[in-house]
Amino acid sequence: MHPSRAALVLAACLLLPAAAGAQERRPLTALDLYHLKTAGGLTLSPDGRRAVYVVSQADSASNGYKRDLWLAETDGSAPPRRLTWNGSTGGAVFSPDGRSLAFSASRGGGRSQIWILPLAEGGEAWPLTELETGAGGPVWSPDSRRIAFGSSLTPEEIAKADSAAADSARKAEPPKADAGAIRNIDDDRPAALAAIRALLEGNAEKKDPRVVTRLDYLAETEIQDERYGHIYVVEARQGAKPLRLTRGVYFNGDPAWHPSGDSIVYSAAPPRGDYHPDYEQESDLYVVAAAGGRARQLSEPGYAEFAPSWTADGRWLVYGRAHVATPFFTASNTELVVMRPDGSGRASVTAPLDRSLNEYEITPDGSLYFTVASEGAVSLYRTGLDRVQPQLLVRGPRGVLSFEAAGGRLVWTQMDPRRPSDVYTAAADGSGERRLTALNDSLLATVYVGDYQEIWYPSYDGRRIQGWYVLPKDHRAGTRPPLAVEIHGGPHVMWGPGEFSMWLEYQTLAGAGYTVFFSNPRGSAGYGEEGMRAIHRGWGTNDARDILVGADSVIARGLADRGQQVVTGGSYAGFMTTWLIAQAAPERFRAAVAQRGVYDLAIWYGGSNTWRLFEGEFATTPWRDPEITRAHSPLSHVENIRTPLLLLHGDLDYRATISSAEALYRALKVLRREVEFVRYPREGHELTRSGEPAHRIDHMYRILEFFERHVRHPRR
Repeated sequence: MHPSRAALVLAACLLLPAAAGAQERRPLTALDLYHLKTAGGLTLSPDGRRAVYVVSQADSASNGYKRDLWLAETDGSAPPRRLTWNGSTGGAVFSPDGRSLAFSASRGGGRSQIWILPLAEGGEAWPLTELETGAGGPVWSPDSRRIAFGSSLTPEEIAKADSAAADSARKAEPPKADAGAIRNIDDDRPAALAAIRALLEGNAEKKDPRVVTRLDYLAETEIQDERYGHIYVVEARQGAKPLRLTRGVYFNGDPAWHPSGDSIVYSAAPPRGDYHPDYEQESDLYVVAAAGGRARQLSEPGYAEFAPSWTADGRWLVYGRAHVATPFFTASNTELVVMRPDGSGRASVTAPLDRSLNEYEITPDGSLYFTVASEGAVSLYRTGLDRVQPQLLVRGPRGVLSFEAAGGRLVWTQMDPRRPSDVYTAAADGSGERRLTALNDSLLATVYVGDYQEIWYPSYDGRRIQGWYVLPKDHRAGTRPPLAVEIHGGPHVMWGPGEFSMWLEYQTLAGAGYTVFFSNPRGSAGYGEEGMRAIHRGWGTNDARDILVGADSVIARGLADRGQQVVTGGSYAGFMTTWLIAQAAPERFRAAVAQRGVYDLAIWYGGSNTWRLFEGEFATTPWRDPEITRAHSPLSHVENIRTPLLLLHGDLDYRATISSAEALYRALKVLRREVEFVRYPREGHELTRSGEPAHRIDHMYRILEFFERHVRHPRR
């Protein structure tokens, strides 16, 4: 057996529960991904008495995920019950009369469609839409009789739908290629060129080969078709024909009904100049009659405006906005804004908090609820609109991941390090909090789950940085386990007790005997715009030092062995992992695992769908400032790397292109350094969050095995 494979099997076996001592909690392992359930896609009945949510769970048989709807009574009078059994159901929304649910699902193959599940009468869900282009994001009208939804169309489909004479607008079949004309190009050049063009157009129609002419042609895992969202309205009855409300070859989305039911407000991004929609970064709000007609623009230049909603009395319009007309557009807060229908009285609700908006909800009584990420937690606030004074309702070291408010009740899905996913409820003011579900209680009763211990430490320049550590199972005072330093990506995201995605990886490493440390160095979200902008044009500088000082702080507490440190992270943290071993701390770590990272900024700019992040972070392009591009690329400093390195990447990752990892791997192999490169087929950048379960488990075990191989870790 290959030595690394043997070590992997040994590591996995070491983490399985022992036959004896059945009462002792065993370590959590990567294989527990199959036992872990998560809640999301939350909706609340108008009277606040019933909550419907999606329960997701990895499925070993299909190597995929099962997602179905469940219903819970918010007074706890009955245990939650399952509503669907299809395994591929998206989040649902209650009709305003509370009698039905609308949700999107792909059943029997093909594109997702809108389905209606009758609750009052009972019965099976039935499809409301049957569009070739698919349908999603259902939004009920106030009278529960119509639904607005979105569908994505190609420019050809838009032209066909817009034409009064559909047959004349249909794209003509390309003429047959005349092989003889092609051969005799010198005899009749125009005919030969026409035949060649016909041949090439026919091949392009079949997408063999793919012809690329647009700027943003990369999706997450594939070359994407040119499609633009459009908004439809359909009566909520079988056989009804949808009406398309929006026009244009550009994005339209986020529909919301006016309380009168006569019009819909939405977000759209028409080009502001004579250029392709891919170049447009701003978006505006528009209002259109629900019966169709010309849309009216509600403009605020310099922003990308999204997710609009009316208050029940129609006096206020609420929406989110992101500032795109600033050099710091990738390091600016997303704001929650209110204004009157005529555009007057516009004010930011969240600006005084200096935090970014996550989600918001308006209740019929005019209350505005919203969540923001701050200092490792995601908290829930409430305010009125006539007098904006946000009141903190759900606080503490946890995360409100989604929520709904109606009928004097609140419901939310929550991340807590001790209970990673459940549904909770409380009164409208946050009082009387109660847990409605027990999604993972059977698993948690048998495994060790480490607490997140918070620390604040002064960095090299005195700036206070927040971090956490998780101690291994059966840790005893005076012992110093190996230290696993985990780094977050983004770079402007936030880790902490409110973040779910890393929970299983942290607990797997702690279960294997590691002290796990993670932090929010400068550049992280959740600490104000100044904190995010502290690494502008300076990736790997101040933030790298914040991370290392934090690890030193854990070691100084006697909680880890300075001589047995390992480091890992994904995306921007893949960059940071290699930056640490190449520049900031080349002799410090026994082993490093860089996950789906960015290692050459020029390659990343040219081969990824996140190329605008480079322009926002460095305020330049690679050809205008090649020196900063070179200086901040770990590949430029590859000769300094002597730490054993494992590179993990998805073959179809177009967010952090795999070409960058290939270049780093090739350089290290030429230098005869210790490096391994693991490529996951069919996977993109979301590998560790929504990739194939078997790949996610392999990924976690490879990290553990590589660390075990290079750290002298005393096994029990």
